[in-house]
Amino acid sequence: MRKRALPILLGAGLIAGLASPAHAAGAAVTVSPASGLDPAGATISVAGSGFDANANNGFGIYVGFGWKDTSATWYLNAGAFESVKWVHKNNTAPTAGQDKLNADGTFSFDLTGLKAQYTDGAGNAIDCMVTQCYVVTMAAHGAADRSMDTFTPVTFAGSTLEPGEPGEGGENPGTPGGVTDQQNITTQVTGEGALSLAVAGPNVALTSAARGGSATGDLNKVTVTDTRGTDAGWNLVGQVGDFTSGEGDVIPGANLGWTPSAAAVADGSTGVAVPGPAVSGLDEARTLGSAEGGLSGGIFDLGAALELNIPAGAATGTYTGTLTLTLS
Repeated sequence: MRKRALPILLGAGLIAGLASPAHAAGAAVTVSPASGLDPAGATISVAGSGFDANANNGFGIYVGFGWKDTSATWYLNAGAFESVKWVHKNNTAPTAGQDKLNADGTFSFDLTGLKAQYTDGAGNAIDCMVTQCYVVTMAAHGAADRSMDTFTPVTFAGSTLEPGEPGEGGENPGTPGGVTDQQNITTQVTGEGALSLAVAGPNVALTSAARGGSATGDLNKVTVTDTRGTDAGWNLVGQVGDFTSGEGDVIPGANLGWTPSAAAVADGSTGVAVPGPAVSGLDEARTLGSAEGGLSGGIFDLGAALELNIPAGAATGTYTGTLTLTLS
């Protein structure tokens, strides 16, 4: 069992200032343009509909461009893609690597800089002029849910491929023709591993608030790492004591509540972190996040939006309470 304590501070002058969306039947993707792309570099517009933004704990989908791995575990091979985005409901600021999955199951964005020839994450030289490449969607973070899978063929100018004809991928598309041979590469994973807990910082400063109002803020990022190799499951809880001022005044710990969040941060992890429920009253141990047995391996980031209700009769001052996190 591992514990970490985080002081939560209210700013000086506390009192002077202290649904489930509709889901269309069947995921679908459109790509424009889907043919005649410039082999030296192209931009395509990708739009999707019929995806479930809340499925698989709201982890969303990966949208990638590349060859089609037809192995049984293809959905764990994000390295097959030349370009990939994580698209999920919690994204608020689209970047090159992430974008928004809307509540109605739709998304829309551009994939840029796509070339006909690239090297995938395993070092394979991929040539989309002779190997059919696709815009692929799949449930994110290695989820076994196959309802999000789509494959939309894309071709480059000068290619002799017709969408879906031979050359569309496989375990390793490699280079067509020639004499081939194989080498089996093995390794042994060693060490017992551990279940560990880390926090991004020791102090959390809430906003100032007036009597009868609420002070708000965010818990510093908490990282849980499970490398035990047992998939035994884990649970992370938090509990806070009373908030006290230097003058001895008290705001009960029961006045603090949180809304947790949790997500896997390592692609290929087998685990799924589930955020605890939004609650008020952290004077008792409350779940920040957990992972069930069989789904706990990997690295996970957890956090929470905090809200402290200020009693109408609270005295002016700076109050501090200590939140203890316990991982087991």
